[in-house]
Amino acid sequence: MAKANQTTEALATATSEVIEKSQEVFAKSTENTEKLAENLIDFNTAVIKSGEALAKKAYDNYLTNVAAVYDGAKALTKTADVADFYKVASSNYTSAAEKITAQSKELAELSAKALKDNAETAKKLYSKAFAA
Repeated sequence: MAKANQTTEALATATSEVIEKSQEVFAKSTENTEKLAENLIDFNTAVIKSGEALAKKAYDNYLTNVAAVYDGAKALTKTADVADFYKVASSNYTSAAEKITAQSKELAELSAKALKDNAETAKKLYSKAFAA
């Protein structure tokens, strides 16, 4: 009978240890999952923020370009002859080309900055997620 009690106690102790270890593993797993979710939210927020900046810049460029086309068309309607029309049209084209080139450069720089910032954010979050 004493041997049966010892066996029962040993089984109860082993079972308790297994349950305790399982709870620790589950708690650590839950903690890591929460960290991952927080990191994904932070990364998505950074990506959305940079996307918004790019979209705003592109929209601002669109508004500027529409206004420039309208102003250019207005200037063309005020020309008196073909030579004047050609001069104004050439000026409009040159101005538009310069504007588009500058806008493209700004958007490229903004895109590069967004890419760099998002890579840095990902790097930080990766380091944070796998920190000891």
